[in-house]
This record gives sequence, structure tokens and C-alpha cells, in this order.
Amino acid sequence: MSGGRHDLWVFGYGSLMWRPGFPYREAHHARLAGWRRCFCIYSVHHRGTTARPGLVLGLDRGGACEGIAYRVAGEQAAETVRYLRAREQVNGVYREA
Repeated sequence: MSGGRHDLWVFGYGSLMWRPGFPYREAHHARLAGWRRCFCIYSVHHRGTTARPGLVLGLDRGGACEGIAYRVAGEQAAETVRYLRAREQVNGVYREA
């Protein structure tokens, strides 16, 4: 994710589909080919403890994932990226594109 002057497209799945938490100009059904949802992330933030982390849903290679593509106005892109980093990167397992 990167913030700038241009509009930003965000692919949302899971809770981002019904509670994105950021303003957007438009939203469309989207399908992310080559990536699927699965329990592949160990987390102490949402499940489990430091001694026994729990599994949470994330994206892994293979299949496809249904979601929503949100178009965020360029002037709100940087703020949206900050929000998404704080919300979705708590485990630090995703690389930004």
C-alpha cells in the first residue's frame, strides 16, 4: 500500500468487506485470483497467548478470494494507508505492494 495524490485501490476481504473503516469513492465486488483465505497466521493479538499463539485467517497462495475493491480518493490515500497498517499489519506478515 502506498499513499499519494492518485486514487488508491484497496482489496478488502473478511471484516474489511462489512466494516472497512475508511471513506471510499466506490466499491465493487472483486475476486483475487491466486490467493485464498486460510488459517495460516499465528497471532497473539486476536487469538491465543504468547506461549500458544492462535491461528487467524490470512491470505495464502492458491485458489481465489472473494472481496471488495474500494477506490479511495487520492487526498485520503495516505490517511487510509496509515489506518490499514495499524489495523491489518499487527502481525507484520504481509508485504505491501
